[in-house]
Amino acid sequence: MLALVLMPAGSSAGENGVAATWARAHVALPRLAAGLRPVLGLVGDAEVQAALAAVPGAAVSVPAVLLMHGCSGIGAEEESAKLFLMDSGFPVFMPDSFARRGRQANCAVRTARTALAPGVPYLRLEEIDYALAAMASLGFVERVFLVGYSEGGLAVASVERSPLPISGIVVLAWHCQGREPHVGIKAAPEVPALTVIGDNDPWYKARAGRHCGEVFGARKQATSLVLPGNGHAVFTSSSPANAARAQDAIRTFLKAN
Repeated sequence: MLALVLMPAGSSAGENGVAATWARAHVALPRLAAGLRPVLGLVGDAEVQAALAAVPGAAVSVPAVLLMHGCSGIGAEEESAKLFLMDSGFPVFMPDSFARRGRQANCAVRTARTALAPGVPYLRLEEIDYALAAMASLGFVERVFLVGYSEGGLAVASVERSPLPISGIVVLAWHCQGREPHVGIKAAPEVPALTVIGDNDPWYKARAGRHCGEVFGARKQATSLVLPGNGHAVFTSSSPANAARAQDAIRTFLKAN
């Protein structure tokens, strides 16, 4: 590659709008080809840019992962997921929604209140569209897994189409049964899906014990994993057994698709 394209050409999103979420995206690259080494950083870092530009497209056989964080931003759960996915051999890109100027949280963490900023789900979809276009421009990303935690899970479940083929969707800590139109998984029925949620998740008291499997519809390549006694955290669950069970299911799903 002669140059690295960080932003979709012709974007008018502005440096403080959706473009900022990609400019501040976290990147985790495993060893993708001989002579390369793993790299962690932000997409705008010189070291990350150099590493991305050095990846030969023909040598990358695995999909990339677009990882969407939860309503309070990038925290321990998301960082753990990023490193797990990288260690599993997948290049990971995680936009930072809170890089937008004036971005308001849609939730209150201490009280588990949601819908405080009703327009946020549409911002998250805009961020996914922008990130996928940027990833497609890198030259070595030919297909993608969409992985989202909590609010990010709602976002990836709402994606209907993509400029890159979708190898699969992983929804973590979201039950797929919100207010319309955020019900079910919107991708084509043939797209594989894995959903993981705890049956004691305090964020969903109004729908306690409900899960995405109840609204899979005609989706045949789909699995709903409900973790007994588990709260909102998946990778950082207080139950090591539940965390391990979730990680095993996610790794198996990614490798199979």
